[in-house]
Amino acid sequence: MLSFCDPRGKGCRNTSKGTTAELIEVTNGIIKLSMNMEKGFIQYLIEGNNYPPVGYVSFDSSDHIRFQNGKDVSGHNLGCNRRFVIEKNIEGGEGYTVTIYNLDGLHPLWKDNIQMAPKRMRIVSTNENIVELRGYGYDENALALGAPLEDASFASYGVALLIEDGAIKRLQLNMYDRDISIVYMK
Repeated sequence: MLSFCDPRGKGCRNTSKGTTAELIEVTNGIIKLSMNMEKGFIQYLIEGNNYPPVGYVSFDSSDHIRFQNGKDVSGHNLGCNRRFVIEKNIEGGEGYTVTIYNLDGLHPLWKDNIQMAPKRMRIVSTNENIVELRGYGYDENALALGAPLEDASFASYGVALLIEDGAIKRLQLNMYDRDISIVYMK
């Protein structure tokens, strides 16, 4: 069994057989490994499997275009660095958890780099190399703070993945309640 720290800075995890590791560096006795779990995890997405055993896949973007009501309202936003992490549902059960991180620094008020809080999603369709996930359920924390049901619903969010050669090449975040789509590119 190996232990490694994940790309989100959320601590370390243990892995089992089938996971490969590449030594990156050793500094002051600390071993830094690169884990290759993404190839296998992508397969669960392509197959439409809403019950992956473990793991995650990440997609780093340095450019995005925002569309509202189907019209480009932003042009390219080069140099806006974001990381999407799609992982096994962190609450257990069906589906995945999708989180966006801002790689350009910490938010001045929240003091973290979370661009979009974790959203529970499940695969609703697959078509060759496109996988679509849609939010389901409610944000229990928002409900506890008194948010209306429609504002706490994860169903307002979705993600479409374009997968080529075993990797995410493009990702589209959909905010259905606002008719907004943001296309993220490498």
